[in-house]
Amino acid sequence: MTRASRRLVLAAALTLLPSLSSVAQTPPDVPQKVEILLDWKALPTYAGFFLAREMGAFERRGLEVTFAETQGAISSAEMIGSGKQYWIGSSSGIATAIACSKGQPIKSLAVYYAKTPTVIYTRGEDRIAHPRDLYGKTLGLVPGSITNEEFRALVVANRLDRSKIQEKTVNWNAYDLVEKKVDALIDYDEMAPSELIAEGRHIMMVRLADFGVRAYSLNLIVNDAAWADPARREIAQKVAEAVQEGYNMVRERPGDAALHFSRIFPRLAPRYVDRSIATVSQQLSGPPTGTQTRAGWEATIKTLVQLGLLAKPVTVDEVAIFN
Repeated sequence: MTRASRRLVLAAALTLLPSLSSVAQTPPDVPQKVEILLDWKALPTYAGFFLAREMGAFERRGLEVTFAETQGAISSAEMIGSGKQYWIGSSSGIATAIACSKGQPIKSLAVYYAKTPTVIYTRGEDRIAHPRDLYGKTLGLVPGSITNEEFRALVVANRLDRSKIQEKTVNWNAYDLVEKKVDALIDYDEMAPSELIAEGRHIMMVRLADFGVRAYSLNLIVNDAAWADPARREIAQKVAEAVQEGYNMVRERPGDAALHFSRIFPRLAPRYVDRSIATVSQQLSGPPTGTQTRAGWEATIKTLVQLGLLAKPVTVDEVAIFN
């Protein structure tokens, strides 16, 4: 082969290769980062969020997710409403509606608990089975917790004389009850009560949902300005889809969900995780996971209006997003 012919062959081969400039211009597949604010600690209540990450549900949608925590649903609603650091996360239906009535620019994107999971829990030997059994007893309340508003609702719904119930400020744990510093505490069923039961303690529970406090609870909320931005709206929708996958595992396969959750958080006692995840699974029963309806929000708002918990009337469309 002559030198000229070799040059022709080399030139033809080079034309088949992509240019360096075109390779450099091809953007890498970079995941979108998003930090989700959870309204409490990393406990089985939020298993749907953590399992979604463990299962790769976020990753499959091009998201790189991290989690932050705050002290309760009211705090979460306020922080997401400000939009300064967080724009999406979990709260409770009651806290969401109350925040909206105070002008916070947030909306619910999905509801996981269709009814209030909050209970007043007591030592079994004290035989507190009805709200009026609290008369003459000491109830521990955690500052800033949405459970305080839910207790107010219980008082109104059952026409209780609140002056007959002694109230004490406590931390969010069960020590004061175990050490008999209070007669009752209030929390989500799957949190401290499940932990005590898993330890073999005899606990009685008064379920607020059985005594007139029925409202949407655990939900996913988003900042209004973030939702108005097409890019972040797309991320929010992907987050909702991924978290739905996580909670579907909890709902349909609680045993597997508990096993995976224990692997993520080995510090938690396995017996507690098993019971707590089973309780969460029961809370998720009913409509498809994450479903929120106009009827459900209308009933929630009506309950809160009747109980005097809203700063001003709000409409369903001011509180929730329906796709």
